[in-house]
Amino acid sequence: MSTLDELFPDGKHRNSAAVTGDDRHTMRRLDEMFGDRRVDLDRTHRASGRPALVAMVSDAVADAKPLGTMPPSSSAKQRRPRRRFDLINVAAGSLAVVALAVAASIGGIQAASASPATDALRVLTTDEKTIESATAGLVASSARLSEAIESADAAAEQLRPVLEQVRDATDPADIPEGWADAPEDAGTIPIADAAALDTVLAALDAYRTDLAAFELPELPADYARDDIDVGSLTEVGAAIDAAQQHLNDIDHASGDVRTVRTAVDARTTAFTAQLATFADTFPAVAKKAIDDHPDADQALKDAVTASAATIAAADLRAEGASAMLSTYRDAVVALVADQVRAARQLEREREEQERIERERQRQQQSPTGPGSDNSPPTEPIPSEPAPPTDPPADSSIQESPAE
Repeated sequence: MSTLDELFPDGKHRNSAAVTGDDRHTMRRLDEMFGDRRVDLDRTHRASGRPALVAMVSDAVADAKPLGTMPPSSSAKQRRPRRRFDLINVAAGSLAVVALAVAASIGGIQAASASPATDALRVLTTDEKTIESATAGLVASSARLSEAIESADAAAEQLRPVLEQVRDATDPADIPEGWADAPEDAGTIPIADAAALDTVLAALDAYRTDLAAFELPELPADYARDDIDVGSLTEVGAAIDAAQQHLNDIDHASGDVRTVRTAVDARTTAFTAQLATFADTFPAVAKKAIDDHPDADQALKDAVTASAATIAAADLRAEGASAMLSTYRDAVVALVADQVRAARQLEREREEQERIERERQRQQQSPTGPGSDNSPPTEPIPSEPAPPTDPPADSSIQESPAE
């Protein structure tokens, strides 16, 4: 809340000669609004301060300024209000000054007591921690590279029999009907493209040879600080140089590991592409097998086509490659076996037709009657003699007395 002194910086006393006509008009208006200020004057009490208040209001009206303007600056004689002292702020500032002074003192003491050897020893300790971390990373990278090479070679070794299984299969045509096993002299039928299979097997052998040729980079020896005088700047500096050289050796070895790893990955990628080229030959081989066996069941033809498409879209280095190739092989064998079944059925029907034709011809060549010119001469069939009959005895006896 503003005080009267702030509202009326010129004070409450003014020279009466400075009262203008506007001031008297204002006083008259105040008398009309509030009445004569002398009417309610209480004689039993001390004089009222109303006249002074009216005079102060009159001065304020005379010095009124439009809104938005800055109040006039106080006169030079006016005293500025005194500021109060905040004991908390003063105490906090004092404590801050004391803390700065203590810190400066401690820093000065440390600077005075520190030696170049001590600073160098801290640098050496930092380098040794870096060596420990870098060595652990290098050992882990080298171990992962060794495992990757061994795993790739083992996978390639297992892949050879997987690929060999689609070279050929026993020809169902050489297995007699009713036999469970094929005879020893049974022939074979091709399953995959023989030339493409030979090419990919040669690529597999070359891949394994290249894997065996990769050598792991030699790792630096384990770091160990020499026995030095930690108070000697010369010996600590020499130890720092040795630590820096060891870090350089670790960096070179890490670069060699990355180089070998990049070469192994590139060689594996090239062999994977060769496997993909071999897999792409299966759809064409499947189509040829279907064309060569037109009498097989359509479901078997569809199975061959589907399994070939699956192989062409797969990675033969994956875990399920053996199952996919085995499925294709079985589908082709089933296709050929059904063609053999159909051929044998046709052969039986042909033989039966020939038998019927021979029988018909035989019946046409047989005699049609006793007077046929085409009938061959026939010899009389001898008849057996009739058995003798005895004469009746009673008739002879009866004839003799009559004589």
